[in-house]
Parts: sequence; C-alpha cells; structure tokens
Amino acid sequence: MRPLLRSTAIVFLLTSMALAADESLPALKARAAAARGGEQAKLCLEYAHRLLEDANALFTNGDVEKAQREVGEVMEYGRNAADAASSSGKHLKQTEIDLRKLAKRMKDIAATLAVEDRPPLEKAVEDLEQIRSDLLARMFGPQAEPKGRP
Repeated sequence: MRPLLRSTAIVFLLTSMALAADESLPALKARAAAARGGEQAKLCLEYAHRLLEDANALFTNGDVEKAQREVGEVMEYGRNAADAASSSGKHLKQTEIDLRKLAKRMKDIAATLAVEDRPPLEKAVEDLEQIRSDLLARMFGPQAEPKGRP
C-alpha cells in the first residue's frame, strides 16, 4: 500500500509541475496578482523569468521596442516580488536568489544585443541589484550591503 501511495504522490507532483509550466503568461500574471505574501513573491518571479525569456525572443526577432517594454514589466514584477516577500517575511531568501538569477540572465541577454540597445537592460540590471541589496538589508541588516556600493 505504501509504495502505491508514494507513486501516486509522485505522479500528482509531476502532473502539477507540468501544468504549471504550460500555464499561459496572462494566467500566471492573474495568479500572481491574486496571491498574497510569499506565494505572490514566488509567482511574480516566475512570471518575470518567463517574461524575460519572451523579451529575449523579441530581441532576437528584432522587435526591440516591444522587448524593452517587456523588460520594464519584468522590473515591475521583480519589485513586486521583493515587496511581497519583505512585507510578509516569507520566502525572503528564495526571492533574493531568484532576483540574482533574473539579474544574471538579464545581463547575459544584454551582452548579446547591439551596443545601442544595451543601456536600458544595463540600467534594469542595476535596479535589480539595488532591489536585492534592499532585500538583503531587510534580512540581515545594514552590514549585508554589498561592498563597494554607496
């Protein structure tokens, strides 16, 4: 009986993960808006990561203006995630880690762009780093500020 229960739980978990991966961006955005606290932080960052990949595809296809708008929305949801985690006190560490990954991915994308298209993404990376710094300060106090930053 026990192996059957374990197998059923694994199948359920894998099915729910597959459904979450197939969720459309508008549906994910709506779930993020409806959620609260740590769950909202998690959903906002998932939305931001997926939207950043969508923006990367737009950059690749030459639709720079639309991609830049999506990067702006990525920033908005990154900020929302940090605010939700900070105000609830939940998922602070994971939010900081995901913000760092988001900033790294954005920096990698910026490196592939034409020189004239890079400044908005470089500014967005700086803003994400500041959001991370603020979150770290919330978690560990002012001594957590990165070295070399004002």
